[in-house]
Amino acid sequence: MNIETNLKHVQDMRETFDLSQAEVLMVAVINAGVLGDKDTLKARLIADLQAAIQVELATIPLYLYSYYSINRTKLQGKDLEAAQIFANEAGGIIMSVAVEEMLHMSLSSNIYFALTGQPPQLYQAAPQSYPALLPHHNPVVPEGPDPQAKGGIPLRPFCSAQLWHFLQIEYPHNPYFSEIPVEALPDLIGKLSQMPAKEALAFLNEHGWPMDQNWNSIGQFYSFIRCIVASAYFDDADFQAGNPKQQIQPYNYAPNNIDTIYPKQAFDPSKPAPSSPGAGSGCPAGLPGAAEVTVYADAADSSDAPLRPVEDHKGHRVTGAFELMTVSSREDVMLALETICEQGEGYSAKPGGSEATWDDPDTEAEQSHFDKFLELQMQFEDFSQSLESLPPWMEEQIDLQWLSEAVQGKANKWSAEGLKAKELLFDYPDNPTRADYAHDPVATALNDFCSGLFQYMLILSETIYKIEPNYVAPDQPGADKVSKDGTVPHQKYFFNIALHRSMIWILDKFIALMRGYEVTLADGRSVALAPSFDNLGFGPAGQGLGARQDAFANLAQLGAEALLATAGNSALNGAVAPLVALTINKTSSDGEGMHLPDVSAYWPQP
Repeated sequence: MNIETNLKHVQDMRETFDLSQAEVLMVAVINAGVLGDKDTLKARLIADLQAAIQVELATIPLYLYSYYSINRTKLQGKDLEAAQIFANEAGGIIMSVAVEEMLHMSLSSNIYFALTGQPPQLYQAAPQSYPALLPHHNPVVPEGPDPQAKGGIPLRPFCSAQLWHFLQIEYPHNPYFSEIPVEALPDLIGKLSQMPAKEALAFLNEHGWPMDQNWNSIGQFYSFIRCIVASAYFDDADFQAGNPKQQIQPYNYAPNNIDTIYPKQAFDPSKPAPSSPGAGSGCPAGLPGAAEVTVYADAADSSDAPLRPVEDHKGHRVTGAFELMTVSSREDVMLALETICEQGEGYSAKPGGSEATWDDPDTEAEQSHFDKFLELQMQFEDFSQSLESLPPWMEEQIDLQWLSEAVQGKANKWSAEGLKAKELLFDYPDNPTRADYAHDPVATALNDFCSGLFQYMLILSETIYKIEPNYVAPDQPGADKVSKDGTVPHQKYFFNIALHRSMIWILDKFIALMRGYEVTLADGRSVALAPSFDNLGFGPAGQGLGARQDAFANLAQLGAEALLATAGNSALNGAVAPLVALTINKTSSDGEGMHLPDVSAYWPQP
């Protein structure tokens, strides 16, 4: 491509996709062939999208582990006091972030499928053990009790120290190259050309240059992906390899569930819900009703997604600002990446859009992940001078006055030890492994089944991309149940049965059940049984779930092992049995399945 054509293309893309100054330069470099031809770039883009999926996937066990370490039901309703309110707030916020990470994984997966026509790899793609490093990540974190930890991110219960690692994951993108004037670029390039190569690369990384290796902020990583997509080598046709109707659909996402909401004060659970949004319960005396004190951690419109028409699960055209979107064009890719970056770090990929406090700067309806965690951390007593320790560019983005007001009267109050003393934290160990439980057959069997559930949930997520988008009316046989052959005929119902049932009805309840079992570790400490989220090395034969086509049968075997191991404890066995049945073999009176689907038919033997 000659220089004139390159410059015209870059200018067009800058206007179309609001590229930053750094992205403009990077697209020009890509157009010049410096990073290879189209085949090379496509292979790199596929690898980067898979890595992005694995980044999002790696965070889910981390956030779930801290979430389940919190006891949200010790005190309820009228009995709520300050510590329980804080524990509920922390739980709701952490789960709200986990839900949005699942959204981000879905968006990246849809882009991957649109580009390749194949499902992304989710099964066994989470970290095998913790502490874990995110793919291609150069971990940096604001200075604190665990300053600049270069090790991996641990699997750890909720505490101030773990929040430093969460801030590391959600580290904001430096807006330097989004805000630098065009006329200043020649001097900067001259300055960089005089630096040793290693020093120049460090400068670029620190200041947010788009890159897919050794990145400080995931915003840099997604910015690099934007540059490849915006290059002259790609057009809309490149993102039409996978049928949009077989991607994860907009109607499958809801920003809130029962675990993302929390009460801001004590309440009277007997009072009726308001007759209309914002209205009172009609019973003004005494404490307010539950609905009046409920906080929704995720806003209903927590992105700048534009209004656009989509098909609902019945094939009807509806219009809305959907955060979860299907992909069939470069514009779709850019919108999906913008949602990921804004929600995660409060960073807009658009020039002048950098903002670390809000994930939706136009409406300010919801904080970014970084800011949510920072506000929680400010409420711990060991939080010390962290705002003053932030880099100057980050201090300029964060509304310090707003943050100070947000935590006024509740900052520097809590400690993990104090919350544990009030029985608001379960005594979870750090970085548990299957080997830690090997001496206890009950703990081993329960943990193995939990790992199997988590891995099978990932297989179910991959299988969505193999479900044909034919519509089946709700009153037709098999429409809302697993059919007798273990399949589900429509993607909407598959998603509801497979993902909602596996996550909310089974895995959530099973991890809560595990917390009630005490296990003694090799050092003599007694702790609550916590999930280790293994990929491999678990199960009777150490094979985990094995190949995808064998996974359901192996999960059934793990369920049988859990029942056998708990047979001597009638109460525990009685709690395990219905969850195993809901996973493997529960049926209705007419013989239709009420369990997870067996997806082996979608994954034939190679």
